[in-house]
Amino acid sequence: MYRFSKQPLLLSLLAGLVLSGCSSQTQPPVATSGPDTFTPSAYTPGEFNANSLYHLLTAELAGKQGRFDLALDNYLQEAEATGDAAVAERATRIAQFLRRPAAVLKASQLWSEAAPDALEPLHIQANILLHEGRFEAALPLMQQLIENGGNEALSLIAGRIDEMSPEIAGHYSRLLTEISTSFPQRLDLLLTRALLLKQQQRPDEAARLLDQGLRLSPNETELALQRAELFRLQGAYSEGLKLVERALKDTPDHRRLQATRAQLLLLSGQPRRAWQAIQDLLAEQDNAQLSYYFALLLLENERWQESQTLLQQLLEEDPTTTAPHFYLGVIAQTRQQPEQALRHYLQVEDGPNLIQAHARALALYDQPQQAAEVEALIDLAIRKHPEQRESLIILYVEWLQRQEMVDAALEILNQALANTPDSINLLYTRAMLSGHDDAERMISDLRRALALAPDNPMVQNALGYTLTLYTDQLNEAHALISRALAQQPDDAATLDSMGWILHKLGRHGEARHFLQRAYDSHPDPEVGGHLIQVLWALGEQQAARELLTNSLEQHPDNEHLLDAASVIGVTP
Repeated sequence: MYRFSKQPLLLSLLAGLVLSGCSSQTQPPVATSGPDTFTPSAYTPGEFNANSLYHLLTAELAGKQGRFDLALDNYLQEAEATGDAAVAERATRIAQFLRRPAAVLKASQLWSEAAPDALEPLHIQANILLHEGRFEAALPLMQQLIENGGNEALSLIAGRIDEMSPEIAGHYSRLLTEISTSFPQRLDLLLTRALLLKQQQRPDEAARLLDQGLRLSPNETELALQRAELFRLQGAYSEGLKLVERALKDTPDHRRLQATRAQLLLLSGQPRRAWQAIQDLLAEQDNAQLSYYFALLLLENERWQESQTLLQQLLEEDPTTTAPHFYLGVIAQTRQQPEQALRHYLQVEDGPNLIQAHARALALYDQPQQAAEVEALIDLAIRKHPEQRESLIILYVEWLQRQEMVDAALEILNQALANTPDSINLLYTRAMLSGHDDAERMISDLRRALALAPDNPMVQNALGYTLTLYTDQLNEAHALISRALAQQPDDAATLDSMGWILHKLGRHGEARHFLQRAYDSHPDPEVGGHLIQVLWALGEQQAARELLTNSLEQHPDNEHLLDAASVIGVTP
């Protein structure tokens, strides 16, 4: 018997043997069972023997016949049994070809075990873990890669920073800070650290790092772009513009620098120069995506005419696209041109703005007597977009509710639920429509929705809050809201629910904490009404009165504020 080599030579010879032996004849089927099947000999782990040869030949023949699953299974088995790096690498390549991340991860881990100094399998593993959002698991691999010269690892990290939580970004930041002590002038390390600090909401520290990098390399465009972006976020548009224009002197044809310059010109109150810069750039580069970007940038900055010009050009260049119609509708609606706006909205045929376009179209109908027109519009939309039936029905129901046609809205929902009784969205919508008038049905619909989606935080919160309002099942309500809050800890509605249930449970100090957080992020009058009552319960009457007075000045007829005034005995 021959012990497996740790070099790829053996596998290459094996593959060559199979290829040459099969090149001049019809491929036989891969042996799997039967009286003529090869009988494996006793196997000694870690050795190349008849058993290994049989499995590897089977794998190669399977690959030649397109049976890659079988080939992968055999290579994985032999990689694990023999600890051979070449076999593990072969398994990794086949798993990559089949796009099976779990198998790629397993095979590349075997490859790393067999070849501890190889960086490629570490890179493969880190890439998969980052792609799957398993950032903590990828962290030690990244450390190995960076410390051993795997510079592409920093690109992997940078490409996933936006998906990291601030806490995870902090872990990576500390790792790179430690590594950078040995490489203080590596600009890629410095840039990645700055991006991680930005993700942690630490812009001042990120800016200091970028400034340090620009002192080392004033012409580094990526550093200049990221520093200009921080200036933009801080409202220092002129400073960002100076930096970008200085960088453009060295690289005048850099497209991202040119685009950033146009953006900063617009933001710094120089619309004519910005429009000229945009036109110059688009004349040099025929790029529909860039035109779209500038059209939306101009729209965001209320440059209606210039935005409209670019959007119409996009339609002329590609008549099959309908996406620009949505933004042309927004411009027409802003200009008080409802008929043009409606025409544009109804020409949106696909894409992420399809439902929003119909929602805006319905908003142009603001009279109950227009119900027949709205119904016809929705019926046509459903025929054209049957896959959006549920969303379109909900839009129609919401329109009917705004016109105080609640009975008609409930009838539509009842009909829709008769056809699709397990629709979570329809159940939730009917529950919200029922409200005070039918709390029992509201709770029933929410319980049904929760049974269908037990981990849905929106449903958990809605049912918990409803139980708080209409029942004495406060412990169940608290448990539901707690589950919802664990999934969306910064959601204002869920924070409000938690504050209110804690108030009902007599835990006013804790209630204030959650209600204050909710009110700070979303100063809604309902949240304000709750906070007023909790402040009063805590003996902070002056603060409660001030909040009530200020809130009523903005919302004098709000029922939640009037209820709060009644509870604390204050006449509005």
